[in-house]
Amino acid sequence: MNKLVVFGSNGLLGQSIVERFKNRYDLYAASRGAENKSSLADERYTSVDMSNRAGMKDFLDRHRPDIIVNAAAYTDVDGCEKDPEGCWASNVRAVENIIDSCVGFEPVLVQVSTDYVFDGHEGNYTEKDEPRPSGNYARSKLAAEKIVEQCPFQHIIARTQVLYGYGKDLKHNFATWVISRLSSAKNIRVVTDQTGNPTYVDDLSESIYRLLERREYGLFHVSGSETVSRYDFALKIADVFGFDAGLIEQITSDQLQQLAPRPMNSSFVIDKLVNRIDWEPGDVPSGLQRLKIRLVDSHG
Repeated sequence: MNKLVVFGSNGLLGQSIVERFKNRYDLYAASRGAENKSSLADERYTSVDMSNRAGMKDFLDRHRPDIIVNAAAYTDVDGCEKDPEGCWASNVRAVENIIDSCVGFEPVLVQVSTDYVFDGHEGNYTEKDEPRPSGNYARSKLAAEKIVEQCPFQHIIARTQVLYGYGKDLKHNFATWVISRLSSAKNIRVVTDQTGNPTYVDDLSESIYRLLERREYGLFHVSGSETVSRYDFALKIADVFGFDAGLIEQITSDQLQQLAPRPMNSSFVIDKLVNRIDWEPGDVPSGLQRLKIRLVDSHG
């Protein structure tokens, strides 16, 4: 059984990766926090500061995995503008430390990236389109991609976007924020001019699993199959969960005065992924139906 290490195991994607992979791989989990939030046994969890080179080397020397999945990142895009050093340490230096710590063994490295590497002026981006990042978060994630592309071992770069789902003790993602507000009959303001492909987290995990099983390496756009605005996404959430859509107010991005730039249309073409794994991530209603089941199972 191949040994796999997942960094960022306490996050939304990390928890999903652990759940999908744990019965197929000899799995070890790592995150910054002291508590293990994944479904893996505590003895298989290690608290690791990925920006600490010595700590990273010690951890990977002990495990020497066949596969590394890096699902960890500083994803607060506005926070990255305020804290560029922390952003670079988490999103770039951590990746350098992973690669530099793999001395004497050559794992397959899976690096999770983002639609933010594009400026969002065009949309319908393929893997061949030239990235044009804006903001510290976007630049750091593209820098990490370049480092992985130049590393001496096989790799998968999985660009994704608008990730949503349920996990243990997590901050809200867009979908769970909308659900939390509408379920309490609270009004929300949602932009109509930001468009993308909402991605149910388990579909991202499944795609990565299939790419690894088929030894399909390289750069892939991995997202949900449906392109919608954030406002239309919120309307679909209201429909699936039976909430009052009248609570959702239409606004534009300039009204939010967000610190970091956002790509207005970062929609993906996922043909390369679908052709390589013979499977397609779901549309928005299918993802929301699965999220609804998950929430009922977790909260009743």
